[in-house]
Amino acid sequence: MDLATLLLRASIRTDDVVNGGSSGSLYGSVVPNLAFNVAMLAIWGVLLGWHTIMFRYKQYWFSSAFVCAAILQVLGYVGRVWGHFNLSLETPFVMQQVCLTVAPVFTMRGVYYQLPKMIEIYGHQFSLLRSPIAYWYLLVAFDLIALPVQAAGGAIAGTNLHQAEHILIAGFSLQVASMVMFMALLGHLYYKVFIQTRLDHSGQSKLTLSLLKISQTDIDYLYRQKFSDLRIHPDRWVFRYFPVALVVAVATVFVRCCYRLAVVASDWQGSLIKHENYFIILDAVMVAMGTVALSIFHPGFAFQGTHVSIPITHGRIDPETDTKPLLTPEDDEADINSGDKDSPLYKFVKRRRERIKKIFNLVYKLL
Repeated sequence: MDLATLLLRASIRTDDVVNGGSSGSLYGSVVPNLAFNVAMLAIWGVLLGWHTIMFRYKQYWFSSAFVCAAILQVLGYVGRVWGHFNLSLETPFVMQQVCLTVAPVFTMRGVYYQLPKMIEIYGHQFSLLRSPIAYWYLLVAFDLIALPVQAAGGAIAGTNLHQAEHILIAGFSLQVASMVMFMALLGHLYYKVFIQTRLDHSGQSKLTLSLLKISQTDIDYLYRQKFSDLRIHPDRWVFRYFPVALVVAVATVFVRCCYRLAVVASDWQGSLIKHENYFIILDAVMVAMGTVALSIFHPGFAFQGTHVSIPITHGRIDPETDTKPLLTPEDDEADINSGDKDSPLYKFVKRRRERIKKIFNLVYKLL
């Protein structure tokens, strides 16, 4: 038995609780609001067309992910509009449940990929992980683990519905955990790029309001010079506010995921499932807001996708320059043994190796 069947059975059980099982409605006490769902269908139709057109800006992974998400959203709201006219029909109910549940997974796949791109734009020295692409691999791995867990929950629903619900909670929790991890990694990058650089530029050690007076142009020399023109020549509002749009997208989808987790945790019988207003505010509007934010501040606009290529490297050395933003341990050893101990390179390598040792020691203690 799959996830769709589990959702169907849970809905029937909710209807039995709310209406005494007499109405035959798969939506319990809720009748999908026709006007709202038609409006959402139209909005997602426009967003689907928009992100299809935006393939011309060569952000292929982002556009593919958002097009898939938009297709699922369109199908989901088709199901809700259809279900408005026939509350007992199984097909539209399963269509809207499955499509609207899965769609944000694709949204986040596109969002996750923007983190390594920003590291490439600002500089490898701001990367917490060994490779920029490792961010994406790590985050997607959580999603790939979560999906089989959810499938396992659906598989045993036929024999043990209560246990299946607990397994589904674990699956949705993994998705929430991946988003929490992403927000932590994004917060670390933002701190290093926008705050730590201002502290280094001003020579301050504490956060003060005077840091707000330092413009991005003033500290651009601390970033990767290869993409200086992309960042500040000219100073484009779509690039300047892209980090904000990314936060909006992540925050809105996170609220939606927490709502879905709460629905499952309530055994599909709490007030969250009995009143459509919660779905409208905490699910539909949230996901739409996040998608609209990254439709206006599209990476194709922000990163000038038609004529600027930003390859994601798989190691710490930028293959397109002669510089080594971050050195490997083998390079560290060679430079330290042969270099001048008073040279900036020697001091840089020594500090880097000490930091790596501290990280490994911390991981060892945790394990």
